[in-house]
Amino acid sequence: MQVLRRKSAMRPSLKNGEIPQRLYDQITEHMPIASVEAMIVRDEALLFLRRNNQPAKGEWWFPGGRIRKGESLDQTLRREIREETGLELSSYKLVNVYSRVFPERHDITIVYRCVCENGNVKLNDEHAEHCFFKKVPAGLHPYMAEVLRDSRMAKR
Repeated sequence: MQVLRRKSAMRPSLKNGEIPQRLYDQITEHMPIASVEAMIVRDEALLFLRRNNQPAKGEWWFPGGRIRKGESLDQTLRREIREETGLELSSYKLVNVYSRVFPERHDITIVYRCVCENGNVKLNDEHAEHCFFKKVPAGLHPYMAEVLRDSRMAKR
């Protein structure tokens, strides 16, 4: 009996766990994406990044992103913080898990309150600017406001 196998050339190549855009678009059309976010606290201020991409383009947001296959939550959190801010994670604590439905996709997001080692923030191209806010910025997206309420930091 001969076993037929798919040639590896028929599968999309996954470099560093990245999904080709066409495949990612197909996935997001049919199912939620699992991700993490880092609510980084430094000197009683919260780090927000202004998003360059959808969803929530132009909004103040926390660093974070998709969980890659085979990656632990700890590994994802550390990788995303490093990639988006250049900071290194020292410690973290779970805030909550959220189901967020955007016009572009549906995310299941695990948010952590984080402390990072001191250092300068170095943004990648996903964000236009950053700021450590001691007071909550005006006009914050409702999803971010919900996280702040859950973390008991909304009154700042």
